[in-house]
Amino acid sequence: MNSDGTISFPSQNPYTHRRPNEPKMPKGMEWAMLSTEERERLRGLAKEHAENIGLHILAAYALEEENPELALEHAKWVAHQASRVEFSREVLAFITYRQGDYKTALREFKTAFRMNGFLDYLPFIADCERGLGHPERAVELAGSQDAQYLRGEAKVEMLLVLAGALADLKKFDKAIEIAHTVGKSKSVPGEYRMRAIQAEQYFLEEAGQFDKARRLDDVLDSLEERYAQIDDEDQEVLIDYDLNHVTEDMMEEVGISEDDAQYAPENTFDNDFEEDTEETSEIVDDNAVEGDSENQDNEA
Repeated sequence: MNSDGTISFPSQNPYTHRRPNEPKMPKGMEWAMLSTEERERLRGLAKEHAENIGLHILAAYALEEENPELALEHAKWVAHQASRVEFSREVLAFITYRQGDYKTALREFKTAFRMNGFLDYLPFIADCERGLGHPERAVELAGSQDAQYLRGEAKVEMLLVLAGALADLKKFDKAIEIAHTVGKSKSVPGEYRMRAIQAEQYFLEEAGQFDKARRLDDVLDSLEERYAQIDDEDQEVLIDYDLNHVTEDMMEEVGISEDDAQYAPENTFDNDFEEDTEETSEIVDDNAVEGDSENQDNEA
């Protein structure tokens, strides 16, 4: 029995000893392909078990574009077989988020956040709330105490989510202001500036300001040419718009009163953790349990 409650087999190599219901591995995945930090995040598992989970994590991300359905199966395997490991919950969160399954992604991001307190999840949690039709919750999360500590790209991501949530609530003036501020910040990587100006253009159109929206076409073309050959990887990300601008007045304006403000992570994540873990235990439709039984029968 592994430390996380799953059953160990003599070998867990998914290439040579693939278990019943275990997703088929693509060629070329190796443990060494994980970074030192990623391997460290799996150190709570037994060696064979950690290597199995690590290979399936690599497979989930490697297959994401080519075969999203199989990528999801690998992510589900990881989340079920190592449900108490925050890295495994993070993998399922990102895979389902990018596939538009915001309900599952929200649950997994919140659970991972409860486990490791990684603030960079917050913009994705907020965007999941938007995707589920709760933009007011995204606004509240952007104004939470935890969000004040976001820095760099995570802060920019949260601002873009906040702008989108305000637009969802028809607060176009404020949404345009935030998107415009991000778009004109020269220290923000080109990808984010492009997204911000595209968002600003969309918000202007939704607000009926078509002339202003059309003027941004040339700006977008210029940015596309300028950033095509620039590597933003080592660039420090600074931005002049602070999330503490998400004031109580703004939240009240979008329908969040002091009594209603209960979405911030410090108030809800602890309560949701046990429920989230129980739900994930059913993610693979009990495939792992069936697989264990079949394997034991075969050994007998």
